[in-house]
Formats: sequence, structure tokens, C-alpha cells
Amino acid sequence: MRILPLALAVSTFLPTAQGVTVTAPLHGIWKLTRMTPVGANTLHTPLPETDLIIVGNSVRGRLGCGRYEGTIDAGNNTVQFKVTPLPPSPTERCLYATPGVFHEVLNTAWGYIISGDTKRLVFFSKTAWLSFERIGYVTPAQK
Repeated sequence: MRILPLALAVSTFLPTAQGVTVTAPLHGIWKLTRMTPVGANTLHTPLPETDLIIVGNSVRGRLGCGRYEGTIDAGNNTVQFKVTPLPPSPTERCLYATPGVFHEVLNTAWGYIISGDTKRLVFFSKTAWLSFERIGYVTPAQK
């Protein structure tokens, strides 16, 4: 009777194929709570209110007055983002509509960890850790 729980535990650590849809615990609406520099790196830009929405292999979000979107490939606690800021409307001026520190950290993220209760998420990159708190849930559309 102990074999089944062990088999399930081992299967959660097996590698996943690239291009597989992001696992359900990552799906959601996340609010950035902290950006922590790694090593001797210094981050010169304090960030405004920032959120991240993950649905399937798509990401989008808000960084202050700016918006961004892109893709995510994640599995087995590894992650790869490709995000770019979106241009502001013609009548809007926004400092965060150009690539910045947040976009760079997200695009160089290589791993993540999510808490057991799926309320906290941290992405790791070579220059910083991005800590998020879940503020909502999303359900991916069925194809």
C-alpha cells in the first residue's frame, strides 16, 4: 500500500517536455511583493505596483502605467519567459512602456518555486528574485 504514494511523489520530480502547457498551480493572477537583488547586483529602479497573469503558456501584466505580454515555458521548477512591454496609447506617457529592469529579470529567469498552499511564487534569475503573492485565479480555455 505504500508503493502508490511513493510512485506519485517520484513522478512529480521527473523532467517535463519542453512546450508542455504550464502546470495549473502557476495559473493565476500574481502581485509582485518584492524584487531581491542577487549577490553584488544592485537594482536601481524601485518598482511600482506590478502584477503578472499566467494562463496556459501566455503571460501578461501591468507594471505601473505600462503593460507587457509574452510567453512562459515552465515545468519541473524550471522556467523561461519571453516578455516585452506594450506601447502606450497615443495620448499616454509612461516610463514603464520601454524595456526595463523588471522585464530583464523576468526574461532571464531560470527557475521558480511555489509554496505548498500555492499562495506564494518566486522566480529566480541571475540578477534578482521576484516574489509574488496570488491575488486571483484563472482557468485556461479548453481547445
